Amino acid sequence: MNKALKKVGCLLTCGALLTGVLAGCGGGTSSGASDAGSTAASTSAAPAGDREFEGVKLVYWSNWEATEPQGVVITEAVEAFEQETGAEVDLQFKGRKGIKEGLIPALDADQQVDMFDGAQNKSNYGDRVMCLEDLVAEHDYEKDTNPVLMELSRSYYDDGQLYEIPYQMKANGYMYNKGLFEQAGITEVPSTWDEFVEVCQKLKDAGITPLTTDDAYAMQAFGMHLARLIGDEEVMKVVNEGTWDRPEVLETAQAFEELASAGYFSTQVGSNVWPTGQNTELATGKAAMYCVGTYVVNETKNITGPDFKWGFFGYPELEDGINGLEAMVIGNQSFAITSKCENPEAAFALITMLTRGEWDAKLAEESLAIPADVNNTSWPEQLADAKTYMDNCTEIFATSGGLENNPDITPALKENLLKLYAGTCTAQEFVDNMLAASQV
Repeated sequence: MNKALKKVGCLLTCGALLTGVLAGCGGGTSSGASDAGSTAASTSAAPAGDREFEGVKLVYWSNWEATEPQGVVITEAVEAFEQETGAEVDLQFKGRKGIKEGLIPALDADQQVDMFDGAQNKSNYGDRVMCLEDLVAEHDYEKDTNPVLMELSRSYYDDGQLYEIPYQMKANGYMYNKGLFEQAGITEVPSTWDEFVEVCQKLKDAGITPLTTDDAYAMQAFGMHLARLIGDEEVMKVVNEGTWDRPEVLETAQAFEELASAGYFSTQVGSNVWPTGQNTELATGKAAMYCVGTYVVNETKNITGPDFKWGFFGYPELEDGINGLEAMVIGNQSFAITSKCENPEAAFALITMLTRGEWDAKLAEESLAIPADVNNTSWPEQLADAKTYMDNCTEIFATSGGLENNPDITPALKENLLKLYAGTCTAQEFVDNMLAASQV
């Protein structure tokens, strides 16, 4: 079993806890925390003799680009950290490819890299990253972070310990255009599959294309639908063992065949290569819904402009499903400290600065992301609808409900899902095609 994808069983009874914590638990805030609406960052420096990390040098590799909103804010925060603490930070923006291809060789060659950020689940780095449990406990850090995400971060590792700190949170479900919903007379988002189909029909009746997607995200809706029926661990068995002849796979495929035959998908969905559907259909108001992560708001902001009304709802519940809206795909970027770091206290202090209070709020605001600090309760307006779903999430699905767990089968999946959505293959043909692809 992939531990990162197992149910967070110990948290199934903490829905109320999550709601309370994420709402600030009675309005209290931790020392130094601010509401996400405040973005003015302190740049005042302490007297030189009082600066905690005077003489310390940190090398920080970031997976962002310097020109991305995250890179801009991190640069400002690092400068403030240097002024306040006396530390020197060599901040290097490596981009996604640079981290993926360059970090392990650099560490193995004893090159100084003290901390880095990037996609969640850094278990592939093995003993190159240090356990953070003692630092987290010493600084009472955990109380101000979403407990489900902290538990998820631990679940990636065989020893159940914490090696990474989550930030830049995202939720996956249906991002939608509220203006188009209003135009179609839709006043409530769907929570069940039948309600979802009704919404699609109302949009179509109003002359609006209900759904679109791209090859990059084609697996999200299908995977979450199947995970509603069998859970993400069983979905992973399907993609890894090639058991596409399970009846639940056909049932899921039939649900999407019905959407396609009813004319709910964009007429160009079968040929959409990312970001065509995202940018030319969803962001321009030509299609109403797109199953994707909340990060799409930031990716399309130069197209949508400030007046686009974003909405979010969780993947609908199924009548014969084994889970409901409490189970969803949530993810994040994360920070890690390398095991070669000689000043982990300084590195953790910088991570804390970036994930708490005003800098966390500014990161969320500028990149249109979900804040890491639970005391920053004012989320970007475009993502506000996702908060209720995350507050009540007690079970985290793997990406695309587990459907992306086998990269060897991903190309065939994308191809056949787009055919299914376009109505150029039937549900049974989809199953047969995937069985054949798994035998190659």
